[in-house]
Amino acid sequence: MTGLTKIFNVRARDLKNPVEGLETEKRNRIVIERDVLPIIFVPGIMGSRLKNQKGDTIWDPDDKWLMLKNYGLFWGASAKNRKQLMIGEKFDPSYLDVFNDDLEHNKVFADHEDTTRDKRGWGGVYWNSCGEFLQKLQTREWDQTVNLFFEFPVHVFGYNWTASNDLAGQKLATEIDLVIQLYRDMGRFCDYVILVTHSMGGLVARNACLREGIKDKVLGIVHGVQPTDGSPAAYWRMKAGFERLHSVPDMDMMQWLKNPVKILKHKTNTLTNALKDTVSAWVLGTDGEEVTALLGNMPGGLELLPNKRYKNNDGDPCWLELIDSNGNKTTLPKSDPYEEIYREQELYYRLVNPDWLSPGGIKKASIDKVGPWDSYLENLDIAETFHEKLAAETVHPETYQYYSSGIASADRVVFVSMEDTLLAAVKRKLGMNGHPTPDSRKSTDKSLVFKAVKGSVAGLPILIDKAFQLVTSPLTDSEWYSNRGGYRERVNDQGLPSKEGNLQMVTLQLPDGAGDGTVPESSARALPLPTDTQRTFCIADRHEFEGTFIGQNERLKPKQQPDFDEGYFDRGHEPVLSTSSVRFITFTLIENICRGEIRRLLQK
Repeated sequence: MTGLTKIFNVRARDLKNPVEGLETEKRNRIVIERDVLPIIFVPGIMGSRLKNQKGDTIWDPDDKWLMLKNYGLFWGASAKNRKQLMIGEKFDPSYLDVFNDDLEHNKVFADHEDTTRDKRGWGGVYWNSCGEFLQKLQTREWDQTVNLFFEFPVHVFGYNWTASNDLAGQKLATEIDLVIQLYRDMGRFCDYVILVTHSMGGLVARNACLREGIKDKVLGIVHGVQPTDGSPAAYWRMKAGFERLHSVPDMDMMQWLKNPVKILKHKTNTLTNALKDTVSAWVLGTDGEEVTALLGNMPGGLELLPNKRYKNNDGDPCWLELIDSNGNKTTLPKSDPYEEIYREQELYYRLVNPDWLSPGGIKKASIDKVGPWDSYLENLDIAETFHEKLAAETVHPETYQYYSSGIASADRVVFVSMEDTLLAAVKRKLGMNGHPTPDSRKSTDKSLVFKAVKGSVAGLPILIDKAFQLVTSPLTDSEWYSNRGGYRERVNDQGLPSKEGNLQMVTLQLPDGAGDGTVPESSARALPLPTDTQRTFCIADRHEFEGTFIGQNERLKPKQQPDFDEGYFDRGHEPVLSTSSVRFITFTLIENICRGEIRRLLQK
């Protein structure tokens, strides 16, 4: 065997054919060229870092001091100032852009071998939320067969989540073309991408696939905790602000004995997440005015509302329940939530209080200016049009989805009316109205005092519980407290907010449906997928550590038997992305998508 080595570059997919040109008595080296198959991660709402046209950082959850200064603890973080920061005078889709080029921030993911992460968009996302997932996705040791055919550079598509997902979808479609061309210009084979989404990122990806030719360039999609048909949580929070911690499962002694390590972690997380929950509410909005000043002025936020196809966890399209003082129930929407609920301007169940759209600013339109309500209607029209576009979607044939369940989520919204009398007020303060209102979110049945006396004297625990509620009622029953992480309002017999006449006290009930705390089960698994194989996966309390808790709150029970197990605080809407279950689901599905493509190629 003499002479120089002859090198043959062969595309992996062509290995099924004989390699032509091999010579005997010479060195022949076959170099297998893999296809580049970029994975593009699309984060959810509030998952992209944003800056304004001047270059000022506006939204960066990785910078805790900035977030608390702009949106949190300080007096300057009013609804008016929040709106000025995020929206300006009037919504403009070009007002904010993704903050990718922050050299200091981007040091967190710098790698001396993988030096192009910043150019692949990694700097534009909330790193403390997505970072661990992205790192493990990029460094994954893929199945040997899959690795022979493909290599997987991970790209990140950050976007201005205040603007319409239709605009983000258009930009993602362009990004898909650019990424494919990037590798072709390097002399590499690249025909497709794989999309991995979280939350609202699923809406963006689905919209991108509506663009001409884009679906054919996507090999497969993995959606995580997607609000497929919207979520009543968006409505709930625009009325009441972000929820405080509630409906947390307690564990009995038997569960401690079964799995002490997991239960100890659960107990520790109960304390740490109670603090995180309070901080999150400060940043995201403690009351309806703070949330409405933002979401009510951005199409992206309004596109998270339940659309015409939304159904609650019981399969009912009427997700808004109005219960009067006699127990009679009226349900909405009959057919169109935009007309019946979102465009309603006066009745108490309206989505938006017009005064909250422009806190501290103009309330009505002038001759030469569009008023806040008109701007809101324009943004709502954009959201409705976006929803209708997705309704015409033909789902990509290689689509999969996973979701979390067993955490109290707003799959429906319930308002309860009571007579506004002294007796009714006393019952409310003692928690005797039969409804889990926000001002009764805490209970002393978990307290050490309660447990110490439990069973010692008949009725004593109940007396202690009621006494505690009565003593704390000056705070918990106040208007200030009740409308932070809750909503309560006096209305007249026409259903209009009022301070005079024969009044009813209307109270928004706490979420009680199964979901991940933000997206209910019904919406997270609503995307109609092919039935050739299992394509939907549920993450919940598979080992039933929370069985007693679920038994006391029947609506929290997942409709589908869980496929994977994660703890109560680990499987929430945002933290679930960092779990081993999500990594296993995502990595396995990517490999399965690739194996299907390999089979197709080798059968040609």
